[in-house]
Amino acid sequence: MSNVIVVEVTGNHRSGTAAKSGKPYCMFEAYAHLPNIPYPQKCTFYAETPQQVPQPGKYECDVIAQVRDDRLIFEVDPRQGRRVSSVAPVSTAAQKTA
Repeated sequence: MSNVIVVEVTGNHRSGTAAKSGKPYCMFEAYAHLPNIPYPQKCTFYAETPQQVPQPGKYECDVIAQVRDDRLIFEVDPRQGRRVSSVAPVSTAAQKTA
């Protein structure tokens, strides 16, 4: 298993105030590219403010493994990810000239 996964942030987010704590929050939408899964999986992540939401694009994110309450969990934080540049493929087909 890889220690990193690619997460594609969409730019969609919503903000509000938590009912119990009264603290502001922001949830943003992304798609995780998981190993051995043919299609990206939709997921949401938390941020404290909209300013903490990463810009839309692909990010290479470290997978953090922990044991919490005797359970093994894996977490990813796109806010700490490294931006992956999207380069369009270059056509190698040569044009014929007469």
